Amino acid sequence: MRRAGVAITAQDRFDSLLDALERHRDHHFRRIRSRRVTGEKSALDFINQVGFCAAFTAGLGIPCLREAISGEREPVLPEHIQHDYAIGMTWRLKDSIAERRLAYYGKVLGGRPSFIATDMLGAFLRLRLKPGGYLALYRDGHLSHCAKLIMDALSKRGRAETKALKLSSGYSQARNRAEFDRAMKELQEKFLALKIEERYEPFTYVWDTMAHRWPDAISESRELTPREAAYRVVRRHFEIAGFASERALARVLAIDAKLVDAAAQRLEREKIISRNQKIEGLTGSFAILREYDGAVR
Repeated sequence: MRRAGVAITAQDRFDSLLDALERHRDHHFRRIRSRRVTGEKSALDFINQVGFCAAFTAGLGIPCLREAISGEREPVLPEHIQHDYAIGMTWRLKDSIAERRLAYYGKVLGGRPSFIATDMLGAFLRLRLKPGGYLALYRDGHLSHCAKLIMDALSKRGRAETKALKLSSGYSQARNRAEFDRAMKELQEKFLALKIEERYEPFTYVWDTMAHRWPDAISESRELTPREAAYRVVRRHFEIAGFASERALARVLAIDAKLVDAAAQRLEREKIISRNQKIEGLTGSFAILREYDGAVR
């Protein structure tokens, strides 16, 4: 048996299955001081190794960059977050990494700001982008009117600051702010638009369309079937996270539950995971890495 690329020996036996799996996450999520992220290079290495992660929010069942910078499990948010070292570094890294297209950044996992490695982005796009683009989504009632108007403006003028998009879409008045913000979140979740820059004097965001910013990833996505795309994402998750509730995983990653089920079935046939397992201390059934069978004293 192997753990984190190292053979599991008799000394590696654990008191409980949950303890074994959480230590697996400690290693791969970098929730250990000796493995913590210390700068842009190690942050990018982390993102590329895990494939996808939350930026600031720990506890979603997926890796978290702020957690990896802290080097501990689910670090407590301080009262004054502007003084938190890990939050500050995450904030700076999201700008530098996204601006240079070193990884994708947007509100796409669990509705929270997240990173996706370039080698995984095509798979996510295959699963989340719908044929026909935003106009087809709007015609079918799957895109709000405000989001459609924002996409009209971005498609016509190219990258634009938030204020320009509010004016172009007719949502510049204060009473429309909440609806505009919901539309921007919606466009990110559907991988239609994304923030590409934050400007600080004065403070504003710059937005662009996914088609303009990541055409290579979109082209790659078209070469994948939905089943193969789901398999790539789900396999990477189990390799890194060690275990998951398949239903919760589908919800956090916004992947069709049937595709997650098909991917899990394939992983089980390949003897990579064991499904329908009980983990003492947790409720429900889980799929776990098969290598952890027998890892408990």
